[in-house]
Amino acid sequence: MTKRFLLIGQRDSVLDVLAAHSAVDLTGCIAIRGSHLERAAHVRGLPTVTVEPGEKAAALAAIESTAFDVLLSVGCPWKLPIARLRERMPDALFLNVHPSCLPRLRGAHPLNGAILNDEPRIGASVHVMEEEFDTGAVIAQRCIERTEELDLALLYAISRLLEAEAMQRALEKLAASDFTYRGTPQHGEPSSYTRRPEDMTCDATTTPSSELLRRVRAFGVSTQGCTVHLADRTVVAYDAQQITHPYLQERFRNAAPGTVLLRCDRNCLIRTLDGAIVYLKC
Repeated sequence: MTKRFLLIGQRDSVLDVLAAHSAVDLTGCIAIRGSHLERAAHVRGLPTVTVEPGEKAAALAAIESTAFDVLLSVGCPWKLPIARLRERMPDALFLNVHPSCLPRLRGAHPLNGAILNDEPRIGASVHVMEEEFDTGAVIAQRCIERTEELDLALLYAISRLLEAEAMQRALEKLAASDFTYRGTPQHGEPSSYTRRPEDMTCDATTTPSSELLRRVRAFGVSTQGCTVHLADRTVVAYDAQQITHPYLQERFRNAAPGTVLLRCDRNCLIRTLDGAIVYLKC
């Protein structure tokens, strides 16, 4: 028996999985204008209501005027009134795809938090939506180890794969139970992360090299970046690497923290508070 799915949000990471599953009838989506979901839905010819990021009321009106069995959020930017929606649609299932291993890294920007907080794992969770963000019972998860070579851009790309795999697992569980399965409560120590301006800046004259490297890497994509205050200027860095070459260590051993040692195209070599040499890619 198929179930009618209505998607809402911005990401298209689970669209192929849904389209290929025999238990899913994709009835349409509510997509943020300019999002991956909007573009992918149009390519597929999927009925789509397009809303601006600030048009929460329009999105809610579209939800309440559409017949569905499962509402699936994938990057929805708003807190939905789940209690009210359940009252109006008591037989519907409300699910969310979240790019972390819940209960770790609840909130809007878990992949930034994974690097900033040095999380050991990354992943994706399909869970039941509740009034509070990312707290509902987990239908399925796909989690892997996070290693240092995975920068933010790679984490975003890998996250798409993990979301699709978690969705596949969730559909298998749901279909096997005729969509009566409601998941298991989250367990473990919860955490959350949503980007803050103060996290996306640091002062090289007062910040240890390990913290500077972590902050730059945590926001290291072209649409974000970390603002680094140096002794005589400010730059926006998208990657950072500690340099240990003995010539450079000896040549600049007396440089003050925050000093630009070398300019390299748009990038720069700097000295940090604890005497390390860091290559900022700007």
